[in-house]
Amino acid sequence: MRWQFTDKALFFAPWNALLMLKAGSLEEYGLLERWGEPGRAPAILLLESSFQSARWLVEASSSFVLSCEPLEIEHWNAPPGLRPGERFCVFLRVTERREAHIVFSLHQRRLMPGDAPPGLDFWQNSGEPDGRIGCSLVPLNERDRPADRACLWREVYA
Repeated sequence: MRWQFTDKALFFAPWNALLMLKAGSLEEYGLLERWGEPGRAPAILLLESSFQSARWLVEASSSFVLSCEPLEIEHWNAPPGLRPGERFCVFLRVTERREAHIVFSLHQRRLMPGDAPPGLDFWQNSGEPDGRIGCSLVPLNERDRPADRACLWREVYA
């Protein structure tokens, strides 16, 4: 089983903002079945999608020299998990960046089947964030192979 935490980048502004889209997979929909919630991908996977989006923003912005590791998550409003056919949008905006760390405001929205992702104007005027993610900036790990990450980014942000 291969976990796909992000599927498509819809907007990217280096060191500023990223809008990502994630669709649930069949494997993810079955994860909660043993705990009594069949057919729903867990909300914690949506938080992981948000963090992976933050990592993409840092890696693509730094030409795949830097990555990030989570330090803290503040005030995260957990959405219900995804049901089959639903998708998840996350909009990250950089609110603070220093030499060793970066902070993102997090805006999220669950999309029903057939819904188009909201445009950039919606996200820029969406009011209070649904959370904040603080990360440390770290060199991209050699095992991640920068050339491979750059190739994957071209697939995600095509």
